[in-house]
Amino acid sequence: MNKILVWAKAAGRCTFCNTPVVEAAELGEPVPIGELAHNVGWSESSPRGEDPLSFQQRADASNLILACRNCHKPIDDGGVAGRYTVEELKRRKQEHESRIESLTAIGADRSAYVLRIVGDVRGVPAELARPTVLAATTAAGLYPRILPGSHWDSDADLDLRNRGDLNTMRDFERLASEITDFTKRVHDGVRRDVVTRIAVFAFARIPLLVALGARLDDKVHALVFQRHRTDAMNAWTWPSSQKQLTLFRVTRVRMGNSSQSVTLLLNLSGTIHEQDLPAETTSDHHIYTISPVPPAEPGPTLVTSPADLASFEGAMREFLATVEADHGKLDAINVFAAVGISSAVTIGRVLMPHVSPALDIYDRSDNGSFFLALRVRR
Repeated sequence: MNKILVWAKAAGRCTFCNTPVVEAAELGEPVPIGELAHNVGWSESSPRGEDPLSFQQRADASNLILACRNCHKPIDDGGVAGRYTVEELKRRKQEHESRIESLTAIGADRSAYVLRIVGDVRGVPAELARPTVLAATTAAGLYPRILPGSHWDSDADLDLRNRGDLNTMRDFERLASEITDFTKRVHDGVRRDVVTRIAVFAFARIPLLVALGARLDDKVHALVFQRHRTDAMNAWTWPSSQKQLTLFRVTRVRMGNSSQSVTLLLNLSGTIHEQDLPAETTSDHHIYTISPVPPAEPGPTLVTSPADLASFEGAMREFLATVEADHGKLDAINVFAAVGISSAVTIGRVLMPHVSPALDIYDRSDNGSFFLALRVRR
């Protein structure tokens, strides 16, 4: 019974290297190739056997560790005995079994279909392979599932990289149409009650991310992930420690001459100044900003949790309500966004079909000036 308990708690994987220790033999039957290692050795002369643990307890499951043959030998090798102490092996066993328990506790009702979209962002590479997505979704308490037609062995479900320069509105519209076609797979799953939750991993230019958000069905729960400036494996994992919630405020910083001309500056990952705006943003425009409430300041690490993202979403909704109340029904709003990728997707998701004005999303050209890149409408 102790052996079965150890195998079950380790999920049939080596405690040290996580390799599965059940192989299929040529006859097609599973053959266990794992070995049970003793933490405190079974006799006084065996590795770590001088410990005062009773001989009866040495056979208990708490003192047994599932290992592959390659890892079992070194931990019992006298030459490295000092490295694998009783305390170190206890720690490894506890961490491995706790991780297995945490991952297997994610029920079928916590599954999420993964959307991986990757484009060029001024030479910055993005990697969304299976280990990266698994690390992020499971850390969020979700079990990742694959959209029909997608494959784990690729970096993206929709790859928009190496499509040439993005310097004109036509360039962006061409890629936005591919995003529209791609999201039809999501809508089809929603209609068939298959897709009830989505996990969004997207890395592309801001106008394309806004377009993606606008194309996602707001009837399905979505968790939008953010690429953080950290090591590659956990780059998309929301930090587990929650700092103070970031609040945002909507401010009208300039009164314009035309009630029908509105510009929004989104100052989250950086700051866009009025003097940076193109000539078409004339004195006719009312200019609004959404920025963090002090002491928080714009910066690349401003949004570090889903709660921060929800706070920004609330500010976007407040802005749209303010515009409707003060300016009536508008055809379009100019948007200049210094935001992270998760915030860009959120911008599109707040739009209401047939109600919200279109968003004219501006982007910077290679020379640093702004140009109208894409009109996004629900």
